Amino acid sequence: MKPNSIKYFITSLCLALLPYLSWSQEQAAKDIINRWTNGVMPVKVMISLDKDSSGCDQVNYYLDKDTLIIEASSPVSACYGFYHWSKSKNTGIYTWSGSRFEKPENLSTKPTTLRTPYRDHQYFNVVTYGYSTVYWDKERWDKEIDWMALHGIDMPLFLLAQEYVEREVFKDMGLTDKELDEWEVGPSHLPWKRMGNLSGNSFDGPLGMDWHKSQMDLAQYVIQRMKDLDMKPICPAFGGFVPKAIANHYKVVLDTTGWDWMPKEYCNYRIRPDSPLFAEIGTRFIQKWESYFGKGKYYLSDSFNEMEIPSDTNLMSKYGEVIYRSIHNANPDAVWVMQGWTLGYQRWQWGNGIFSALTKHVPQDKFYLLDMATDYNCCFWKNSFNWEYYNSFNGHPWVWSVIPNMGGKTAFTGVLEHYANGHILAQQSENRGKLIGFGMAPEGLDNNEMIYDLLCDAAYKDATEEINLEEWIKGYLRCRYGVIPPMEEFYTSLLQSIYSSFLDHPQFGWQVRNNIIGQGSVATDSLFCQQVENLFSHYKELEEISNSLSESKRKFLETDLIEITALYLAHKVEIINSMISKALDNNDKSEALNLLSIAENTMLELDAILEKHPTYKLSKWEKQAINQANNKKDRKRNAVNARRIVSVWYGNHKADEPVNDYSCRLWSGLIRDYYLPRMKETWLKKIDNKEFNQISFENEFVNKAPKLSKAKKIENKSFISHLASLIFDKQ
Repeated sequence: MKPNSIKYFITSLCLALLPYLSWSQEQAAKDIINRWTNGVMPVKVMISLDKDSSGCDQVNYYLDKDTLIIEASSPVSACYGFYHWSKSKNTGIYTWSGSRFEKPENLSTKPTTLRTPYRDHQYFNVVTYGYSTVYWDKERWDKEIDWMALHGIDMPLFLLAQEYVEREVFKDMGLTDKELDEWEVGPSHLPWKRMGNLSGNSFDGPLGMDWHKSQMDLAQYVIQRMKDLDMKPICPAFGGFVPKAIANHYKVVLDTTGWDWMPKEYCNYRIRPDSPLFAEIGTRFIQKWESYFGKGKYYLSDSFNEMEIPSDTNLMSKYGEVIYRSIHNANPDAVWVMQGWTLGYQRWQWGNGIFSALTKHVPQDKFYLLDMATDYNCCFWKNSFNWEYYNSFNGHPWVWSVIPNMGGKTAFTGVLEHYANGHILAQQSENRGKLIGFGMAPEGLDNNEMIYDLLCDAAYKDATEEINLEEWIKGYLRCRYGVIPPMEEFYTSLLQSIYSSFLDHPQFGWQVRNNIIGQGSVATDSLFCQQVENLFSHYKELEEISNSLSESKRKFLETDLIEITALYLAHKVEIINSMISKALDNNDKSEALNLLSIAENTMLELDAILEKHPTYKLSKWEKQAINQANNKKDRKRNAVNARRIVSVWYGNHKADEPVNDYSCRLWSGLIRDYYLPRMKETWLKKIDNKEFNQISFENEFVNKAPKLSKAKKIENKSFISHLASLIFDKQ
């Protein structure tokens, strides 16, 4: 058969298979809808797919007798269309803390067209793979992929099994298992090894081949599910980081990389761009990756995350060129993707032409920037937007994005107005350039659920259509548990307090070792406390409503009330701590001990109510970590690493590292067995004019990973009444 004949045959075959492919994708979308609705569907659902020529998703839905017709440009937009229809009926919601779907009372449906101005809807941060997803199994990934599709997300970062492929490449080049093991870190710390910030076994490495093989099995399953939905996963590429032992096999000069404050023994190593080995390894990596996962389109490479950046523009141009070439040589159709966090965080280094130099030799359509911290630009750094400062990113395509969470912290924070309508500023900017994506890049998931539904709805609004926040919040809450006026009044009132402020690291003072006595950074001021007290003044009404709700609605109501109460009690502990400090200033040790007892009881109550939260539990996190392992050694390693990342963070924990207590989660188990005993012993020793060895306590909690103690039992009465009693306790 001649070449032209072969080409004709392949084209004809693809065209012949196209209807079956479309049917498969329609079925994948239907499967998600069926799983969510769980047999409660009041209508038939018919989905038809037809790609939009603009590349931007759109979906039309309308009711035809007893059938909901969904005409969509992709499986993901079909799922989002159904989710939008369901929310318009207040019939249900799909969240991390739970989901519900109930039959709508009124099926009449106005024909609706939804169109997003964005080609791509990006999701995840590199470090989400350390703070949240690291111990997920297939079942948990299934739920997240369903969540993504229902929320219109089609471009997730996909970093599973990166180390498996990496090892295969380096072993082909002659490195030994022992040399590679010495480079590895524990599962939760892998994101920072991938970005060149650290390496070495002090962070609970090595991983072991059982772990690598299980991750490969999981990765192949997850990426297939993404492809079934026609998602566009962003896969890993080589950023230049190599084991130190590569110098045992090749003549190569290595630069050490890391953080300025990180001891040098924990550094990573980056090969220089003028070494032919850089492009060779990068190309080998993509080839090996695609041999396992098929051809990709988007590949992430971050070579300078939160580290010293070369000031030599020629050197940076070489880095950019070799990263691009290493990807292009393996896959000419591929696009290099880079996280843009560093462009705002380290602007004093990037702003003098370094960014332009990095992308100088990269074709415009072969580089894609995730401008992932517009909320920081606008609400925290207040240093102007990156797309303005960097002159439309020199014409390269980019994603407008936000980072609503650092480290998995659970305190409420965020300027909802920016999440709802901030992207409009970018759309209307003369310097928007090639703005083609909308994204969200939280470091940790399973918290502040309202923010993410809001962002996903904002992604389907154009530059002229603002979201009315008060109305949107009411609709969101009605999807959770129906019309409950006190809840609607409370959450809309937060637009004047906690949801009008954006905090880099919202944490309570007693969650941070060196600030146990002091004020934290959570925006739980007197106005917030007044709003909470006003809400719980209606507790009898809430209790009566709760008793009339379906089980799924009641669970959502209780979840929200738990989170509100937890923030209030956590703030109360801060106030008590300041009172203890004043008592000691007055040399009143008796009063200090009395106040400490009140603080202890408050924290035990706080811990107890969080035991009833669906996700805010250390036990759940540790169970995921332990269940992921296939042998005793790995189970111990995972248990230790899971605790480390949510507490001390650091590997060989010795002193006051900047990331100590970074995660600051209001979680049961973490409160009663970590924060409380550390705080209590600090005060007791201070009362006796002695020093408490906090570091020794922290290391024992992490490295020995003792079994969690039992939570305090909640007294036998209505749960909502119990929460109200905690709010109005006059102690």
